[in-house]
Amino acid sequence: MSNPPIFVWQCGATRAARLSGDPHFAAEHVRKLAISGDAGAQLSWALMLLDGHGTTRDLDAAFRWFQLAARSGHRDAMNMVGRCHELGWGTAINLGLAAHCYRAAAEVGHAWAQFNLACLILREDGVPGELTEALCLLARAAHRRNAKAMNMLGRACEEGWRGPPKPAAARRWYLRAARGGCFRGAFHTARHLIALGEIGPAVVWLRRSISSAPADFCDELGRLLANQADDRLRALSVRAFAQSRRAAIHPPGHSLQSDGPGSTRAVRPKRRRGRPDIVRALRRVVASVGAVR
Repeated sequence: MSNPPIFVWQCGATRAARLSGDPHFAAEHVRKLAISGDAGAQLSWALMLLDGHGTTRDLDAAFRWFQLAARSGHRDAMNMVGRCHELGWGTAINLGLAAHCYRAAAEVGHAWAQFNLACLILREDGVPGELTEALCLLARAAHRRNAKAMNMLGRACEEGWRGPPKPAAARRWYLRAARGGCFRGAFHTARHLIALGEIGPAVVWLRRSISSAPADFCDELGRLLANQADDRLRALSVRAFAQSRRAAIHPPGHSLQSDGPGSTRAVRPKRRRGRPDIVRALRRVVASVGAVR
């Protein structure tokens, strides 16, 4: 008996549910659409290959599919080709090529590419660019509601990257970043509140930071909080260590963005590997499969 077809006529809700709940089914579906030339599906398939989502992990193949989608002008794919060059995913590390890809996507308004390019410039690893350009890129990304860029602007204000430190402006940027979901912004907001003696609001932001932070950040934050005088802060150290263990067992996928050069003052985490856009990309694919059999 021959194998049943992968795709059969079915209502959109049933198909969407299976795409969302069956990684192998979704991967095969997206692969077919990618082969047909759909740039969004090519990006989704590359992300699946990068993370091994519903298929065998293959960094070399992921890089090739990112390139293919980028040639169609897909901004997310252009940014991801830059990520591959920056981090050596399926290709040799080449910061010059990474900056070139980020710049191409940044020029057409991609907020993460603007952020990533700014971070490369700030790293001072041979990527051409001045501090003024990096700050302009961060401002453009923040204008597009990029919370990581907001956090970086907070650091720039607090540390006085241009001129004297501006603590009030730093607090405003950190709060905007925290409200946008940046775990570092939430941490910095809490840090400033603790300095002002406002422990209750600080605890709220620390909880938010811990809930979305990677394992190494939570581990170091847990050690930091364990030494605090206030019982409420020490209690949060248990939550941070627990989240660190959970995140270590179930690490997130590869991110479309870097986490910026340097680190917080009190906590020095490694590069964050944020959640990929596979889910959102799949939603776009699901919306386009009405006529797929």
